[in-house]
Amino acid sequence: MRSDAGPYPDFSVHVAPTPDGGTDVAVFGELDLATAGEVEAALEKAIGAPGRVVIDLRACAFVDSTGVATLVKAALRLSEQDRGLLIRGAKERVMRILDIAGVARMENIAIEPERSSA
Repeated sequence: MRSDAGPYPDFSVHVAPTPDGGTDVAVFGELDLATAGEVEAALEKAIGAPGRVVIDLRACAFVDSTGVATLVKAALRLSEQDRGLLIRGAKERVMRILDIAGVARMENIAIEPERSSA
């Protein structure tokens, strides 16, 4: 979504349809106060489309409290539509943050941790 290098050149978020009719939102870089607005805008597009919403965090190394709030807000919006949210590829550090924040225990959120390369 970022069209220029801007102040956060290592961040981007991409929205793409999935083969099963859902929407994939891929976050590259940190999901924090500086980038949460762009991720929220991308999630709004995904929530407005039919099908499953997947947030791909394989390239996201850190999520702060603003990022957690962005994910929870999206999950709550989807819950209103009887839809769920899949968080894919969460790194160990991100999984700890989501677990501490209680996101991992929300009913309509499924989390697939990053696969170990070992």
